[in-house]
Amino acid sequence: MITNQVVEEKNEESLKKEFLFIMKNIDERNVSEIESKFHSDYADSVYIKGNNTIFSSNKLNYIQSLKDGKIGGVEREVNIQSVDFIDQFGFIKVHLESKVMNFHSMYTFYFEEGKWKLIKAVVVAEKK
Repeated sequence: MITNQVVEEKNEESLKKEFLFIMKNIDERNVSEIESKFHSDYADSVYIKGNNTIFSSNKLNYIQSLKDGKIGGVEREVNIQSVDFIDQFGFIKVHLESKVMNFHSMYTFYFEEGKWKLIKAVVVAEKK
């Protein structure tokens, strides 16, 4: 019975649902809703077009930036371009658009203890 539940949850729809939940709560800065959705080894790399620097952070820094209002807080339109899997990893390639920024991103999730956890984000951001 548990095996069927894990197989059912480890699919494209469950990954998309988890991703959309995280994005919505980042946009609304609902830190308490998403902090547990990030893997303890979370890391990101963000490149802003026109700037020759890559910004990186870990889970603690990302969550603190969200709490401090440095990121998030702006609703984004989500256009999922692809979903793929390799064993315990799920990948979502997406275009996000807010009224001030465009984002072309790849998010990696790890399926752990029956749940998807966001473990890596690679983001190219462009100001409008």
